[in-house]
Amino acid sequence: MEKIVLAKDDLAALQAKDQRMADLVDYLGEIERTGIPDPFLALVRNIVFQQLSGTAADSIWQRLQDELGVVTADRISKISAEELLDCGLSNRKVTYLKELSIAVVNGDFKPDQLKKLNNQQIIEELVKLKGIGVWTAEIFLIFSLNRQNVISYNDLGIRKGIQWFEGLNSEPSKKQFNKFKQKFTPYNTLASFYLWEATSLNLPDKFASPGELFTKNKVAYYNSPLGLIEIQAADQQIVSLQFQPEQRYQEDLVPVIEKAQQQLEEYFAGERKYFELPLKLKGTDFQKQVWQQLQQIPYGTTRAYKDVAIAINNKNAYRAVGNANNKNKIVLVIPCHRVTASDGGLGGYGAGLWRKEWLLNHEQKLANS
Repeated sequence: MEKIVLAKDDLAALQAKDQRMADLVDYLGEIERTGIPDPFLALVRNIVFQQLSGTAADSIWQRLQDELGVVTADRISKISAEELLDCGLSNRKVTYLKELSIAVVNGDFKPDQLKKLNNQQIIEELVKLKGIGVWTAEIFLIFSLNRQNVISYNDLGIRKGIQWFEGLNSEPSKKQFNKFKQKFTPYNTLASFYLWEATSLNLPDKFASPGELFTKNKVAYYNSPLGLIEIQAADQQIVSLQFQPEQRYQEDLVPVIEKAQQQLEEYFAGERKYFELPLKLKGTDFQKQVWQQLQQIPYGTTRAYKDVAIAINNKNAYRAVGNANNKNKIVLVIPCHRVTASDGGLGGYGAGLWRKEWLLNHEQKLANS
C-alpha cells in the first residue's frame, strides 16, 4: 500500500468551487488515503473486499497473503480452490479470482495495459471480467490508477455524503449526482475522499449540513436529564437551543447563555414553567408567527397542529404549522413538544418521541400537583 498524495494546489482549487466544501476540507484537514499501484494486486484486493466489513475483509486479505506469500496471478491460478476457501473466501470469490488469474496468465487480460486507456474504456474492459462491476472498476480507477476526476454513484458512502452535503431529504437522484459531479470537476476524486471521511466520522449525525461545521456564535452546553443540550447565542440573544449527541464546539460562555443554563436547571427541577430569555428567531414570517404562538400554549397542556393553525387565523395551514414546528431551533423555550396529533397521539418530534413523552409527563405532573 502506498500513500496517495493530495496536491495542495488541487485541494485549494476544490475548496474554491464551493464554500461548503471549503469548510469541510478545513474541518477535516489533510486526510490520508492509500492505494495499490500494482493493477492486478488492486483488482484481487477489490474482489476480496466486496460486500464485507473492513475488519472481516482485512482478516481474509491477510490470510490470503500469508497463504500465497506474494499475491500473483501465477500463484492464484495454481493454488487449489480448497486452499482459497480456507482463507475465508466465498465460493463465488474463489471463482472470480481463479478466472481473473488464469486470464492474466494466458495473456487474455493485461492489467498493465489499462493505464493507457481513458476512464470509460477501463470500466468497459473491467466489467467484462466476472466479479468486477462498475463500482469495483471505479474504485480501481481511484485507488490503483490514481485518476483524479472519479466519483461513484454506485457507492453508498458517496450517495449518503452528497445527501448530507446538499441537504437532501433522501439519497441523490442520478440527476442530482451528476450536478454535484459537474460542480467539482476535475477534482471529484478529492471530493470523494472528503465525502467518505465525513460519513466514516458520522458527521451527518452531528451536523445538519457542512455549514454547521464552524460557527461564529457563542456556544455552551447543559447536561439535562434527557441528554446534552447545546445553547448558541449571538448579540446576547439565544439563536439555538437543541439536543445534541455530543459536544460539537469549544465552549465560550456569555451571560445570556449562563441565564439559559440556570433557567433550564429550574425547568427540569420543576421550579420554572416559562422561560424568560431574549430570542433571535431566524425563519419566514409564517414560521415566526407559529413559534410565537407556540409560546402561548400553557405549561402542562397540549394543542393539535390544527389548533395552532386556527390560533394564527389560518385554519387550513395545519401542515405548514407542522413544518414550522420541525424547523424550530430553540426547543423547550419555544415548546414545540406541546403540539400533538389531532387524534391524541404524540405526533412527531425531531429530538425523539421518547423525549417528547418525558417532557409532557414532566409538565403535566407538575401542573396538576
